[in-house]
Amino acid sequence: MKRYLLMALLAGAAQAANTNSSSALSTAPHQQDLKNVRKEIDSLKKDLAQKQSVQKEAQSAIQESEHAISQTRQALATLEQKQNRSEQQLAELRAKIEQTRHSLAGTRQRVGQMLLRQYKNGQHDAMKLMLNADDPNQNARDLAYYQHIARAEQQLVQKLVGQQRQLEALSEQLEAELARLNSLSDRKSQEKSALEKDKSQQQQQLSQVSGEIKQGQSKLTRLQEDEKHLSNVIAQINREIQRRRAEAARKAAEARKAKLAAAREAARKENERRRKLAEQAKKQGRPVPEEAKKPVVVKEEPAEQVDDVADGSASGRAFASLQGRMKLPVSGQIAGAYGKPRREGTTWKGLFIRAAVGQPVRSVADGTVVYADELRGFGKAVIIDHGGNYMTVYTGLSAIAKSSGSSVKAGDTLGNTGTLDNGDAGLYFEIRHLGRPLNPQAWTR
Repeated sequence: MKRYLLMALLAGAAQAANTNSSSALSTAPHQQDLKNVRKEIDSLKKDLAQKQSVQKEAQSAIQESEHAISQTRQALATLEQKQNRSEQQLAELRAKIEQTRHSLAGTRQRVGQMLLRQYKNGQHDAMKLMLNADDPNQNARDLAYYQHIARAEQQLVQKLVGQQRQLEALSEQLEAELARLNSLSDRKSQEKSALEKDKSQQQQQLSQVSGEIKQGQSKLTRLQEDEKHLSNVIAQINREIQRRRAEAARKAAEARKAKLAAAREAARKENERRRKLAEQAKKQGRPVPEEAKKPVVVKEEPAEQVDDVADGSASGRAFASLQGRMKLPVSGQIAGAYGKPRREGTTWKGLFIRAAVGQPVRSVADGTVVYADELRGFGKAVIIDHGGNYMTVYTGLSAIAKSSGSSVKAGDTLGNTGTLDNGDAGLYFEIRHLGRPLNPQAWTR
């Protein structure tokens, strides 16, 4: 709803309130505008609720992604530590292998040199050494020594070869473990990248939804302001309608009163004239004229009859929209009108509808029963809250058909007519807005 349109409606309502024009005011177009605004508000609230649900899901998904990313980072850190240890162990093994290879090469070289010398000297070296030597025992010892050294060197070569093989096997295992850790690290890195990508997409979605929610909330605020302005326009028009009707009712009542007073004064003068005419005829010994025998009697206006009783046609409608269309809760005669004096010395703040005891009393609109019990000075009573700060009061009931807290629809039976505490049979009916009594006849057809 455009702001300038609301201002125009407010200005129009204000102008209507200050004019004496007899043209009828109507809240129907504004009620429709208000209905459309409220419908849009409801739709927007549902849309916002859905978006807020999506927002919560996105926030939850982001938290889960952050948790998964954190776990993946921890796993990658653990893998990196294992990789570092494996690489360190592998480097140490390779150093040992290299050292063993170097020792093995030196040993093999010494053994080779020994074997080469033996080969060059031939197999008779030992015998020659024994025959030519000065000390045969020393020669035997030297020969045994040479043989022992040869066997030790050979055993050392075999041991170094075994160690080299073991170290190479362990190196292969470490290389395989390192390759496995590298592969696992790559997969974890890919998993982390995928999680971060998902998180980025979720953050984009969250940012988009949050922006839409912000826009929706801003729009909702504007619509609620429009609703408030329209409600004010309708309330102002309703007050003007009520004022006009009350003014018309007051003028009509004053006109009827003036008419009745004039008729009574004319009747008094006519009756005085006829009385004098009769006295004059008697003094003169003549017969009294026929017109002088009958006094003029002023007939009072008959009580207004209520025939159109509340039914389900008003169901589902806002109470304020019923002004000028409302049907009264029971059929009968209006014996006490709003603002008229009562026998007790007060004035009626609603309508007293004279009716036979036991007639069904109908709710004039949808609402909730907020009171259903005895009401001091009025007998059994039912009070209904219709929303919008409107309430209706039904008193003088002989029986109550609804309990406090129950929902009612227009036309539902609330109970039966009975008598007020002063003995008058019928129903006393009030309309109140913000606690103030309103003239029910200004709301009827």
